[in-house]
Amino acid sequence: MTKTPQQNEAPLYASLMGLGGLIPFFLCAGAAHSGVSPWNALAVVACGIYGSIILSFTGAVHWGLAMQGDRHPKWFIWSVMPAIYAWLPVVVFEPGLTLLALVPGFFLSWVVDCRAAQDGLLPAWYMRLRHVLTLGATMALAAGSLALPGGAYH
Repeated sequence: MTKTPQQNEAPLYASLMGLGGLIPFFLCAGAAHSGVSPWNALAVVACGIYGSIILSFTGAVHWGLAMQGDRHPKWFIWSVMPAIYAWLPVVVFEPGLTLLALVPGFFLSWVVDCRAAQDGLLPAWYMRLRHVLTLGATMALAAGSLALPGGAYH
């Protein structure tokens, strides 16, 4: 039987899975800078796809909370916005620009989560973890975006 964590203490698996979720970001950013063609270009594409999936996940948290019934229905609307935002750069931009375009989406989602936490809709532990995860993801995306010159994606 697992202990229920205190409101201020992140559940062990939430921390492990969240921090583990940064590994693909940093592996892709590192591989993007490896200088090994075509793997470096593939790493930039993979980082953009992974980043869009993770950004979508940040909205899904609010879908789950809205399903509890004690949240305003507007949270269903917000919950799909990160996915829509994340999808557009992957479809429209070249891979390096996709990575850069995802960074503001992560910050926007983080700001919404900060506001939700201030309103008591998210636990304090979640936001402490979210700060680290957002910083890590955006740093890796920015680093990956610098890996290749514009013409190297073709």
